[in-house]
Amino acid sequence: MRGQLRDLPRSECVICKGYKRLCGLDRCPIISDIMERFGTKAEKSFLGATPPFVLVGEYNYPNVRVGPAVAGDPELAVKAEDHRFLLERNLLEIARIRTSHIIAKLSRERDLEEIRLSSMSERPVQLEVEIEKLRRKSFFDSIVPPVGPVADAKSVKLSEEPKVPSKIEKVVYDTDLRAVDAVKELYLSGIDVYHSTRLLSLGMLGTRERRRLVPTRWSITAVDSMLGDFLKKKVLELPEYSGDILLYKYEFNDNRYMVLLLPGVYQLKIAEVWLPRGLWTSDKEEVITNYENPVRGFELMDGGHYAMRLPVLEHLIRMRRQATCIAIREIGPGYFIPVGNWQIRESLRKAFLSEPERYDSLREALSSILSGLRSRIRIEIPRGIGRLDEFL
Repeated sequence: MRGQLRDLPRSECVICKGYKRLCGLDRCPIISDIMERFGTKAEKSFLGATPPFVLVGEYNYPNVRVGPAVAGDPELAVKAEDHRFLLERNLLEIARIRTSHIIAKLSRERDLEEIRLSSMSERPVQLEVEIEKLRRKSFFDSIVPPVGPVADAKSVKLSEEPKVPSKIEKVVYDTDLRAVDAVKELYLSGIDVYHSTRLLSLGMLGTRERRRLVPTRWSITAVDSMLGDFLKKKVLELPEYSGDILLYKYEFNDNRYMVLLLPGVYQLKIAEVWLPRGLWTSDKEEVITNYENPVRGFELMDGGHYAMRLPVLEHLIRMRRQATCIAIREIGPGYFIPVGNWQIRESLRKAFLSEPERYDSLREALSSILSGLRSRIRIEIPRGIGRLDEFL
């Protein structure tokens, strides 16, 4: 694996992020190297709590495998899905919490129905799991949160009644409601995006004839995309922001986030800067940019960028204004384990809870941004404003 790493064109790695297979290899050697470091053990039969995270694979789609994440410690089950709690932890703590779970790969259709029922619950529920074979390696991904090793499950059985919110029950049993409308209804009812992702992934949303299992990675991006498109339409109906230039900042485990809001019509420019000797880079900095305007969506299909867009739009809805937005994510070598794109979504949400820096001029705002970055990026700004470093 390490020999393969030396030969990889790392400019492709920052776009691939281990799951697009741009290098042509069956498995990402970077992810495989990380997976070797984490493992866990489990008894042949045990009682555990499902977080209730469920992993739906991609291999052999549409005939995919399903496995709930099961934790022997109920407290760990709660922590594993508490994204605000995880946002305050370091990468090794997050990895240990998430990989302490076993993914119990199902073999029977009736077990899937048990998992569907548990996934409607608003809190972890107890499962009785009988395991045949345990694979040692954990799973890491840029989109999906880390999970523990996969075990073949002979049987899975609910041992307690799940607590199901009425709104979830309503949309799950409404087989005439489109998936996109179900996701919107859940969001407007205060159901978090992670719960909607589980339901969509397990084929529990949408019209009867269109319900099917959806790989977890796809469902995460699909929910971000659906909600982002919905909120974008709402934002475009709002008056334009006309106040000070606002700058929001947040940092998570060597991920530096900065969002600049400018007076004007809604547009979003994203810059993703991977510093040298990082997770996906060698000795050269790599930059990915993306852009959308009121008419056209993103130029590049990237799950992390949809995760960035959602909290930006949520904040504009709270402001009751549309604005021109620049979102920057700078990733340093301290981000050495991918923990999923939930941290992107939650980091920007956290950034928008803070008091922004205010500037009268774009020159001052851009100077503040560049002084806080280790990279001197060159990025085109919406509406022909120019490049960031032209203002210094």
